[in-house]
Amino acid sequence: MSTSISAHVTSWNIEFAAGEGETITNIEINLDRIYPGMETYEQEIQVHNRGEMKAVLSYEFESIEILGEKFEIDENTTSEDLENKILQEYPFKIIINKEDSQLVGETGTGSFKISVEWAYESGDDELDTYWGNKAYEYYSLNPGETSLLIKIKLIATQG
Repeated sequence: MSTSISAHVTSWNIEFAAGEGETITNIEINLDRIYPGMETYEQEIQVHNRGEMKAVLSYEFESIEILGEKFEIDENTTSEDLENKILQEYPFKIIINKEDSQLVGETGTGSFKISVEWAYESGDDELDTYWGNKAYEYYSLNPGETSLLIKIKLIATQG
């Protein structure tokens, strides 16, 4: 009596591409100057699913450094805490949009679009003035230093 067993192992192969030939899973946004009315910064990361299974995209903030003050994930601070801090405490906005969050196997594509914007009039004159003055002072006292550094982890999970 002959018994035959056959198994197939699905492959898992996700490619993050930002520009020609780069492959990334972590990204840094590094802006020299931020100020009210600044030109919107944008970066798009293309994601290609080369594996057999579908994928789901997500992201996590790892750390944010704003005008020399650093906030990072630790035992008391989550990625969600960092994202809420940005949304609630500052007049500039850091926006991450995911497109095609379900990537089908072998041919699926999607993207992350990351933007940083600070409208000339954010709707809160006091906040704009406070942070505008703080940004100007920081840049004046720290020429060549980064005003805003954001570290984000891009994640593809088997779906």
